[in-house]
Amino acid sequence: MLQGVEPWHLLGLEAHLLEAVATKEARPVLLIFTMRGRMLSLGRYHLYDGPIERAGLSAWRRFTGGRVVGAGEGWLGLALILPSRDALLPDHDLKLKPDQVMNRYVRGLLAVLRELGIECFYPGRDAITIERREIAMCTFETDASGAMLFEAVLAVNRGMEEVVHDLEHFDPEGLLPCAMYGPDVATKLVRELDRDVTFAEVANAIARGYSNLLGGGARREITALENAHAERRGASLEQRRWLQLSTDGNLSSRLASQLGSIEARVKISADGAVKKIDLVGDLIANSPGIAAFQSELSGRRLDLASVSAAVMKIFGHGDNFILGIGELSNLVKLITRAQ
Repeated sequence: MLQGVEPWHLLGLEAHLLEAVATKEARPVLLIFTMRGRMLSLGRYHLYDGPIERAGLSAWRRFTGGRVVGAGEGWLGLALILPSRDALLPDHDLKLKPDQVMNRYVRGLLAVLRELGIECFYPGRDAITIERREIAMCTFETDASGAMLFEAVLAVNRGMEEVVHDLEHFDPEGLLPCAMYGPDVATKLVRELDRDVTFAEVANAIARGYSNLLGGGARREITALENAHAERRGASLEQRRWLQLSTDGNLSSRLASQLGSIEARVKISADGAVKKIDLVGDLIANSPGIAAFQSELSGRRLDLASVSAAVMKIFGHGDNFILGIGELSNLVKLITRAQ
């Protein structure tokens, strides 16, 4: 359990543990954490190249995709790191399809909220709701080894309605997408419980929920060596300007998606071939799959046959995934309509 962890340290720790769990140098890990200050959590694929701090707010970029959500004061996060996306699940849940993954791993958090006295529901996509009001969001990533990072964020005493107002100050140009939220479509733990809660109370409940879901587990502290790895890898990400993401595509296309919006930015050469393509916005995808798709489409024509072949080759078999866009035909339409 990590209270007040710095974003770069958390990213470095996640990067190290993904590698350590994949190589069996470490057992599967559940991190439960809070951060200091008022923050915004950007998904892996959101365009943003502005400052890290503005108007008393700061931002960090996750390894996982998905929507812009809250972080820092008033929010509690969890990161579950496993050697594969079906690790520790019962036999009947092996070989999960990508769109089933969050359904399984969100169950630990659902159990926690019900233990606290809140009847909640996971309707699919990325949100946990109470009578259709969002109280938590989830997302996941798998790396090249197949190791999985499942993340969720719980609104404790700040919710998505605050995120909307924070974005107006942090991102006045409106580059970061976010739907409008009010008390009828968003909520938080203290509102539903009608009382305050401590980090320890919620964190202990989360630990129990995931221990029950995954068949046990022992609490331990992050070791000095793990913290050293986290510092080194976090510093490297900061030097590489991990927060900033921009694109120089000269063609673009946007699609309203299940999570918000997804945009294709395509850079075309003088002879009409694809030099570079970026998929940005509110999508949940595995980064090796996105990299493979960019490579596969590079040098091809931006036509229906070429794009369809690349989409099916990379995402059609289920090992790679791109969620939030619906049918893969929607991805083909998004890219071929870039202009």
